[in-house]
Amino acid sequence: MRKPQDCAVCKIVRLYLLLAAPLLIVLGSAALDSTGEKSSVMWFARVELIEFLANGTVVVLFVIVCFKAYQEYWLPKKRARALDELLRNNASNEKSSQ
Repeated sequence: MRKPQDCAVCKIVRLYLLLAAPLLIVLGSAALDSTGEKSSVMWFARVELIEFLANGTVVVLFVIVCFKAYQEYWLPKKRARALDELLRNNASNEKSSQ
């Protein structure tokens, strides 16, 4: 658990251990092959980092656009239909009670 009184150095070290060290391991694993054979290189070491980030960015952009379209267009229509149905049910209940 993270304590609120953690020092700045502790936070930097934690960030390094969680993000930078695995990234260096993945990128450095491609340099371990001295024979030039691709069979000893892991599949993710052959992926260019910029290509991975670009594809990830496109996927995240698509997810955000879909979510915003859901929030802006589909959800208000669904709420309006539910409100109309509720008002119709309320009006019919008032007429039957009179």
